[in-house]
Amino acid sequence: MKLFEIIPADFFSVLVSSNREVYVDALMKLYEMFNDDINIKLKDYLNELAALLEDRVYNVEDGDDISIDSPDTSRGKARLIEKRFEKTGWIEREFLDGSFVEIITPNTYSISVMRLLREITDEGMTEYNSLVFSTYSALNQAMAENQDRMYEAVIIAENNTEKLDYELRSLYHGIRGHLKNIRDNNDVNFLLKNHFEEYKKLSDRIYHPVKTMDSVFRYSGPIKGILMDLRYNDILLNEMTKKAITIKKYDSDEDAKYDILKTIDKIIDLYNSVALLMKEIDAKHCNYTKQSIDKIRYVMSADHSIKGKLAVLLKAYTSANETGKENIFEMLEENVSLNRQEYIDSGSFYHKNIKSKRSNQPPLAVEVHNDIGEELISEVISRIRNGFSENRVKAYIESLFQDGAIQIDSRDIEIDNDTDYVLTLLSVVNCINGRHGYSIKLGDNYIGKNGYRIPQFVLFKEGEK
Repeated sequence: MKLFEIIPADFFSVLVSSNREVYVDALMKLYEMFNDDINIKLKDYLNELAALLEDRVYNVEDGDDISIDSPDTSRGKARLIEKRFEKTGWIEREFLDGSFVEIITPNTYSISVMRLLREITDEGMTEYNSLVFSTYSALNQAMAENQDRMYEAVIIAENNTEKLDYELRSLYHGIRGHLKNIRDNNDVNFLLKNHFEEYKKLSDRIYHPVKTMDSVFRYSGPIKGILMDLRYNDILLNEMTKKAITIKKYDSDEDAKYDILKTIDKIIDLYNSVALLMKEIDAKHCNYTKQSIDKIRYVMSADHSIKGKLAVLLKAYTSANETGKENIFEMLEENVSLNRQEYIDSGSFYHKNIKSKRSNQPPLAVEVHNDIGEELISEVISRIRNGFSENRVKAYIESLFQDGAIQIDSRDIEIDNDTDYVLTLLSVVNCINGRHGYSIKLGDNYIGKNGYRIPQFVLFKEGEK
């Protein structure tokens, strides 16, 4: 559904009008009352707005209902604001059940926008929750003690992982913002405040907790291990499917099971990306620390050394117009004497050749260990499993059966790249094991496809062989 099919077209007009600061304060007051009381009485809200407008300027705009009594008073302006909110779809007016007491109710989308405005304007820093440890604790406890609550544990893990990813991405872009502040400002007081106050808040809230008490690298491995065990545990998956059917609306058990597997794969993929994101954050954090300290040192010493003053002049020269460049050049020429200084040493006239002896000894033998080959094969298999999930293989098999086909010959399968080749081989393995509802008949020969070699086989839908 599109955005403006949900909210009115002029919903955001209050945020771009000449009275936007007054409107925002009025919305924040409404959000505060929403958190304090489930039913917001119209009379109480108008009283709060009247007190807010005692020393504020509110200009009557086009579309305001100026037919109300005393529109120039604080009470009248409060009614104008309340009418504007009602007209633009922020609130609705109704009567309290069983009485004639008039109340106002914020619309659902209005509550979300007001909460966003509150978060943007709130200078307080919310504490970081131990999202990684909470995810591990929920999954570990459910797997070890309460397997009947495994479905709830997976849902908790999904929510926590999405929040973790959001927090880390916000941290990364927050560091970029502080780096921009360093580049754009030369005031030493601003730089010191940015480094020791503003950036410290951001670092203490997310970076240090994630690196210490809620270490991603410490718990991500066990979390992915539990989820991989769960993914191939058919008994637990069936129990979770039954639980999902009772909680959510699914058309079939297959849809519920597919959604559970999709959620498990999503959490695993997020933790794989979180590990890479943490490396990027570490590099950005080190870069910020170095640039901030270097900039503070540079600014503090620039006015007290010849090097700093020359740097300021050269920087001004590069950004000046032609006339300004001529003035700066004349000033430097009149006041600064520059001389080239050189010296002569033993290496000034020639470079001594370095002789080397050529050896004709036979090359050293390379020792080959069989366990190394097994290690490499295990690593390749592990990478294939991580890159080609069960759902991806299933979707590939289903894509082969088009236009009502009940069987597929390997000679009809198109293989254009490595991905198609790997998916085809995994499809053969899974169908041999009886997965996904398909069966297979293997031939004795192999066939070539665009340089790839695959076994001869025929895939059948279950029951069609």
